[in-house]
Amino acid sequence: MISAYDFAKAFIALAIFFTGAFAEDGFMQVLTPKQNHLQTELTLNVVLEIDKKRVDIIKIMTPLEEIEIDMKSQKNTECKNIQLRLGENRVDIRAYKENVLVAQENRDVYVSSELYHQFRYPPQEYSHTYFHNKDNEKLCAKCHDMSVNEVSGVAFEDITKSNCYGCHKSINKEKYAHAPSANWLCTSCHIQSKKGVSKYLTKEPINASCFECHEENKELWGNAKYRHEPLDSGHCEKCHNPHSGPYIMFIRKDVNLICLGCHKDKHIKAQQSKNSACSGTSEGGLCIECHTPHASNQPFFLKKRFERVVK
Repeated sequence: MISAYDFAKAFIALAIFFTGAFAEDGFMQVLTPKQNHLQTELTLNVVLEIDKKRVDIIKIMTPLEEIEIDMKSQKNTECKNIQLRLGENRVDIRAYKENVLVAQENRDVYVSSELYHQFRYPPQEYSHTYFHNKDNEKLCAKCHDMSVNEVSGVAFEDITKSNCYGCHKSINKEKYAHAPSANWLCTSCHIQSKKGVSKYLTKEPINASCFECHEENKELWGNAKYRHEPLDSGHCEKCHNPHSGPYIMFIRKDVNLICLGCHKDKHIKAQQSKNSACSGTSEGGLCIECHTPHASNQPFFLKKRFERVVK
C-alpha cells in the first residue's frame, strides 16, 4: 500500500509536469552553455542559477559522466566543469527537491575537430558562444574575482592564486602542458576583445600569437620552399592543443593518426605497393621519420632528398 509521503511526492511531480514547471526559470536557469553551443575543447563549464529553497540536488548527465551537486552552500549560482566527447553531446540538467524532479533542461553541445573528417563540419544549427562578457561576469562576481591578476611574463608561484584557475583548471589536466597555460599566463594569448561577445579571444589566425614566442620557427619555416597547410594557413591549433595534451609537444593525438586523418589514401597506397620501403607504413614506424610536419625545402616536406635507385 502506498504511503502518504510517497503519494504526496507523486502528486507534486505530476502537478509540476502538467503545469509546465520543467521549463520554469524559478527553479533553475542555465546561464551557460547556450543551446546548440559549438566548441573545440573537450571540457565545458556549466553555470546555473538555482533557487536553493526549492532545489536541494542537481544532476548533470553527459554521454561520458553523471555529476551530482548537493545544494548545501548558501550561494545561488553553481558552476561545474564537465567532460565531453567529440561530436554531438546532449547535456541533461535536472533539479530535485526531496527526490522529486522539479525542473529539467537540456543543452546540445558539439565538439568539432579538424583532425577527424566526421567531426570537421558541425551541423549548421551549432555556433560558437562565449561567456566572458559584462553581463555574464556580473553573475560570477558574487563569488569570484573576475579581474585579471597576472603580471605579464611572470609565472605564478602558486597557480591556484590565478583568478582564472578556479573555473578553468581542467585545461591543464593532460600530461604535457604548454608553458603559458601551465603558468596561468592566460593573457599571453587571450588578448583580443570583441564588444558584447567576449573579453578574452585569441588572435585569428592563432599563429600570430604562437610566433610571438616562437620567433625562430617563424623565420625558419617562413623561408622554406614548401609549407604544410596547417602552418601556412596559420592554424597551429589544428594539430597542437594550446593548453595541454597527452602527447609531447601538446599534439592532439598520436602523430601518425594526425597525419592519416588527412592522408589516409597515401598510407593505403604505400602499404599496397610491393616496392615500398616506407618505414612509416610498418608497425611502429612514424611519418615524421622522413617528413617534417611544418615546412621543408624538399618536395612532400621530406627532411632530406631521396634519390630513386634504378635497377
